[in-house]
Amino acid sequence: MYKKPFHITEKISSNAFNFEKRSTPKLYVPSVIEGELSDVKVGNEVVFEDFDEYDQLQSCVGLEHLVKLPHPVTQKPMVVVDNHNHVFYFWYEAWQQGLIDRGIQLVHIDAHRDTRIPERNLTHEEASDLKKVFEYTNSILNVGNYIPPAMKEGLIGELISITSERELDLAQPKKPFILNIDLDFWAPEMDYIDENKSVSMIREWIVDADLITFATSPFFIDQEKAIEVLRKLVE
Repeated sequence: MYKKPFHITEKISSNAFNFEKRSTPKLYVPSVIEGELSDVKVGNEVVFEDFDEYDQLQSCVGLEHLVKLPHPVTQKPMVVVDNHNHVFYFWYEAWQQGLIDRGIQLVHIDAHRDTRIPERNLTHEEASDLKKVFEYTNSILNVGNYIPPAMKEGLIGELISITSERELDLAQPKKPFILNIDLDFWAPEMDYIDENKSVSMIREWIVDADLITFATSPFFIDQEKAIEVLRKLVE
């Protein structure tokens, strides 16, 4: 799955946001490649589009490719996506590859909770079929609702959600765990959190994690800034 790029033109997934209000609603989904940090680059296709708080349409360019890469020290798997719902598929792929067990703890670092409830959950039967997981990820899920169905289905057990400095200070991840990082945690509105402190803490957690997923979230943070923070976290 994700071997070839494609467009979402229907009123589904993140393309459903203000669908009727947008003149030509269409979102691009990049292909995935096996690579390294230097392969995480800004592309030239719109992957997310919505209206901001001033009712101005923001057409946001995402990544050239989704990128799978090993952590440079631990060699544990990492995946970098643009729209955050794509990580749902890669969690299930990692489970089917024997890289993580069901019921694993999820440590979610993000400016948002991403815990809205989707219109339907993934079934246990669908969870065993990556094609169906892929279809679910790109039709039912959007950037704000992908965590609850993974918990409901049983892939994810305990959730530690970190959206503030206080939650960052209180968090105590327990092995084994998935570390799920939205790089919008370093967006301008989050600059009350000391960047050096947060990067230092999270670098340590990355070393301990069994699977690390990143999202560059183009509607919420400049993509070059997101990639800059990504490099600080894993180099």
